[in-house]
Amino acid sequence: MCNETEATAAAARGHYLRTHLARAERWGETPSLVWARTGARHAELNRVLWFTADDVPACLELMDDVPALWSLWPGTEGFADVEAAMRESGLAAVEEEPLMTLPLARWALPTDDVPTDRDASEVTIQACRSLRDLDRWARFWAAEDAASEHLPGITAALAPFTGFGLPESGSAAPIVTHFLALHSGRVVGCSAAVVAGVSAAVEHVIVAAEWRSRRIGTRLTEAALDRAVLGGAKTCVLTASPEGEGLYRRLGFSEVCRVQSYGRRPVA
Repeated sequence: MCNETEATAAAARGHYLRTHLARAERWGETPSLVWARTGARHAELNRVLWFTADDVPACLELMDDVPALWSLWPGTEGFADVEAAMRESGLAAVEEEPLMTLPLARWALPTDDVPTDRDASEVTIQACRSLRDLDRWARFWAAEDAASEHLPGITAALAPFTGFGLPESGSAAPIVTHFLALHSGRVVGCSAAVVAGVSAAVEHVIVAAEWRSRRIGTRLTEAALDRAVLGGAKTCVLTASPEGEGLYRRLGFSEVCRVQSYGRRPVA
């Protein structure tokens, strides 16, 4: 049973790694060090995904000039040594979340998808279809985490993986599809679907505070899952915040392991 659990967790980490590597401007992958970076000024867009304690100096250097996060995996071999090396290097734990998976063969849209809240029923979920849409998505998603002067760079870093500007016929499917929740033209939520072969990830599900508990997060997640299925993925992964974990469990996701994110300490 232990071996089966470990194998399930390893498979989930594999999907997590592949969906990050697929939309990186620069990346590297060896048995002991896996990293992906876009170069954008947002920590979630530059991440060291797997590393050993011996690799800490190298992986710090890889992200020396950009905001970044480092993924640590509790329960894996060498975890305590990696954690100690990160702390000795001056980095601090940011959060710990469950890594959750959903076999997409089980996925089907619920039959009761129509919101009962009148205002929420007027919220539309649509995929970004242009750079203007993507810029609106980035400004909503990164509003609390990035300086305004960095937002155009975030949009530019995301754009190459969306398929914008490619001919509709014969073009490759986008790696990342970004979704907006709109009410009277105003952005009230966002999500994203990443598809990398048989692997998919749902990411960046955010709903404006005043619009929560109205099934908008559910609808944004459903849109991302539909895109994953259409893209041919077989398994979807995500990391869940405490606020979102219940939603994802209701949609069929289950926790397989934990992931810690480490980052640089804020400058006093």
